[in-house]
Amino acid sequence: MRRIAIGLAVAVFAVLAGAAEPLPSPAGAAYLKAERTRIEREFVSRVAGIAGVSEAVVRQGMPGGPRITDTGQRVIATIEQRRGAPLDAGQRAQIEAADAERKAALVNAREAASRR
Repeated sequence: MRRIAIGLAVAVFAVLAGAAEPLPSPAGAAYLKAERTRIEREFVSRVAGIAGVSEAVVRQGMPGGPRITDTGQRVIATIEQRRGAPLDAGQRAQIEAADAERKAALVNAREAASRR
């Protein structure tokens, strides 16, 4: 019974390890880092313009590293807190659209980095 459990655990680990994204080459890693910076900078600038706040306020709402959170919602909450007033529905929709575009651009950048 124990051998079966160990064999099953090894098989599951092998499947999960094979599903992991391969590490990019050094050139791919450099490209990905530069693209992430560019994408995040464009997002911050666009959201600041939509909400009429400084880019520093938008950056405060951005997570400091990889986290399982909705960046768009965090940014909206931070802006509303700093402004002391809620954003209107149109502004919220534009920020959520900008966040969706940011996410799609990051996926594209990861795919491009893996080909380098």
